[in-house]
Amino acid sequence: MSIRVYIVEDHEDMRLILKRTLKKNFRDIEISGESETGEQALEDIPSLKPDLVLVDVSLPGIDGIELIRQLRPTQNGILILVVTGHSVELYKDSALKAGAQDIVSKSDMRIMIKSIRQLLDTYNT
Repeated sequence: MSIRVYIVEDHEDMRLILKRTLKKNFRDIEISGESETGEQALEDIPSLKPDLVLVDVSLPGIDGIELIRQLRPTQNGILILVVTGHSVELYKDSALKAGAQDIVSKSDMRIMIKSIRQLLDTYNT
């Protein structure tokens, strides 16, 4: 069974890095979609039904925290991991209160992979 992942990241290079990292480290991951904006993600996610959403904090239009706030009421079963270039501590409380399961720095892919493994382990049990 593959895990469907949706990526919300406004920088194309970072989306590519995230996709490569996921495919290299998880054999059962399928990228179900991606977008540059929170608005596009809000349109796509209900029909694509991802299991995991990777969300950047800084996005054009609505930011990642607001995206999570808007997703949570209708998409309660999905896992949300915030992946940020900013200080994790700066956004941790607001990300978790909005409904994310975790927040990690883009600068350390090993921690991101570890967090995804932990999320998927709890999701699969």
